[in-house]
Amino acid sequence: MKTAKLLLLFFAVLLAFGCATAPEVKYAVEAEKVTTQALEPVMIETADLESEVGTKWTGQVPKDAADELTKVIQTEIANTKRFTKVLLNTSEGDTYIVQPHIDKINLAVNNIPSDPTRKKVVVKAKARLDVVFINQRNQKELVKSFYDERTLEDRVKGNPDEAAKQEYHMRALKVAFRSAADQLGNGFNPSYEMGTVARLNGKTAYVQINTSKLRKMPKKQQAVEVVDEDNKVLARIGDPLKIEDGSLSGTIFEKSGATVREGAKVRAKVNALTD
Repeated sequence: MKTAKLLLLFFAVLLAFGCATAPEVKYAVEAEKVTTQALEPVMIETADLESEVGTKWTGQVPKDAADELTKVIQTEIANTKRFTKVLLNTSEGDTYIVQPHIDKINLAVNNIPSDPTRKKVVVKAKARLDVVFINQRNQKELVKSFYDERTLEDRVKGNPDEAAKQEYHMRALKVAFRSAADQLGNGFNPSYEMGTVARLNGKTAYVQINTSKLRKMPKKQQAVEVVDEDNKVLARIGDPLKIEDGSLSGTIFEKSGATVREGAKVRAKVNALTD
């Protein structure tokens, strides 16, 4: 027994010293989640949402619901710190557009057998944010949709009136749109597509590179650079930048003292949407 007690004391001391000397566990905080540079402005286009509020969901949400919900979306996207600005209905062409939609609103009031003096209110709402790429020729392409569906419950005395029902609908929609906007903001991942200089012709470089994401980049955001093994920029390629399927070409603008050769590493900025 004495030996067992000594062994237990030894292990207790060992654990105490282990806890004191172990490296501190560090958890990522909100600000540390964003490790990449902010993207160019994103625009929220509210025409569809305003139309849905005024026709499909008239009476189920307040008349100013589109403005109120848009502010929620705008704030939540900005809070993800992935975009330099969140604009409203000011398209500059060749950019990303976010189109909010209300897909579902449903409210049910049920009796509570164990509490006859109260009613159970169950409200369901589904919100959607479509990310659309629009070029300067006003051609639109759906890139990805972000959804969220919420169910809120409450117990009330008597049946809720129309104003109370609208308030329940708005509460559920705001939570759903916040979640969808958070998914959208964090879904954008500024990154690079890598390639190589396949051929040189004077000051023109021909690059082999995956251009599927690059072709959807707004022209003002396209950045193609020749880099060394340490990712130090040796030159810029562009003016004009010609992008084809699996390749691109453009004029080489070298930095002082840098020389671009065939086989050099090339990186092109892309705004990838994570799956």
